[in-house]
Amino acid sequence: MSDPGPDDAPEGAATVTTEAPVKRPRVPRTRRIIAWVLVVLASLLIPISVLSAWAITTVTNTDQYVSTMAPLARNQVIIEHLATRATDELFSTMVVQNKITDALPPKAKPLVAPVTNQVKGYVHGVALRVFESPKFGQLFDALNRRTHDTVVDILSGKQTPLTKALGKSGQVVLNLTPELNQLIDTLNARGVTLFNPVKPILTQSSGLGLTVVSKAQVSKFAGFFNTLVTLGWAVPVTAVALGVLGILIAVERRKTLLRLAVGVGFFTLVLLGFLAFGRTTFLKQAGSHNFNVPAAGAVWDTLLRFLKQDLRWTMLAAFLVALGAWVAGPARYAVWIRTKLVAGGRWVVRQVRAVTSGAGQGLAASSAARGTGAWIAEHIKGLRVLGVAIAGLIVLLGGNLSGWDLLILVIVEAVYLVLLQLVAHWARLVAGSRTERPVPG
Repeated sequence: MSDPGPDDAPEGAATVTTEAPVKRPRVPRTRRIIAWVLVVLASLLIPISVLSAWAITTVTNTDQYVSTMAPLARNQVIIEHLATRATDELFSTMVVQNKITDALPPKAKPLVAPVTNQVKGYVHGVALRVFESPKFGQLFDALNRRTHDTVVDILSGKQTPLTKALGKSGQVVLNLTPELNQLIDTLNARGVTLFNPVKPILTQSSGLGLTVVSKAQVSKFAGFFNTLVTLGWAVPVTAVALGVLGILIAVERRKTLLRLAVGVGFFTLVLLGFLAFGRTTFLKQAGSHNFNVPAAGAVWDTLLRFLKQDLRWTMLAAFLVALGAWVAGPARYAVWIRTKLVAGGRWVVRQVRAVTSGAGQGLAASSAARGTGAWIAEHIKGLRVLGVAIAGLIVLLGGNLSGWDLLILVIVEAVYLVLLQLVAHWARLVAGSRTERPVPG
């Protein structure tokens, strides 16, 4: 008697076959490690490449440098600072006081100080008008264009005769003595000739200068700046290449892209934090060296505004990429978002077709309005969160917003939330009236 084989099984009986589980090929550990290392390096280098691109396109490019520096001559804080500096420079010697003393009779000597103060106030007003004039802005731009190459040499740590002439002890100082002489000529035209003897003194002294970068800052950042300029576009190209290579080597590419975006956003935020800390340190140094702190803040914000703007855009791009990579994943809320987006897209298509159809456009339009209101009422929480998120992004990417800007933003946000509530309330009323309507018998 032999054992029954598979062909001997009764007709109609189920045959159970067992298969060995298929083992997925194990990914080499070294491949995962290499992908992680490449992602970390790319996350670190991409924000640095933004800094490198800024150094190349903004600082070393003459046209971009001039446009970057141009707002300084139109900034009211800088104008006030220069007018005060120019007035103090003209009154730094006893020439004016001596002329006033000689012009007054001996019995009027006690009036020397009040008259001097009156003249000083008048000169300060004239100085304000000189520095507020469009001609000063044009002269300032021309001065920056002429001295740009020397400024780059100073920031790079190069020693040339021009750097020694322009940089006072290794710092970037824009010489505004010609504007001071123009102020004296303006006063002469108005009949105030007290400052003519000051002109020879100005040519012999340091005159009036606007310090853009101090000696301590040059010595601290010259090596780093010179490295960025020397490497050129190699840093951005290397950063992008490492990121792409890390994603290609990785097994789970979507997760790797998500990690890369999160890393770029994190290190970009760290770099923005360093800039904020650097601004605080910069202002403290300005105060300790008896510089005008508001003017120093205006210089910092003006010079670095394009860099901070580029870093904010980088962080926004990283956030959007991370969000897209997460939404494309299998997480429960990601699937829910995809489902809602697809349903919303189909709903929009249906409403457009209903409104653009030839028959019953009025009825379709009212139906579309009711449908829109119902959709807003259903998703009102998400729309509120979206409004707050957009307002937050505006605050994040808007730079140094003024109080009025923030007030307008708050008002717009409040109007948006009120309109949402009104539309949702109207949609509920319409829906309630439709359900309570008696059915004709």
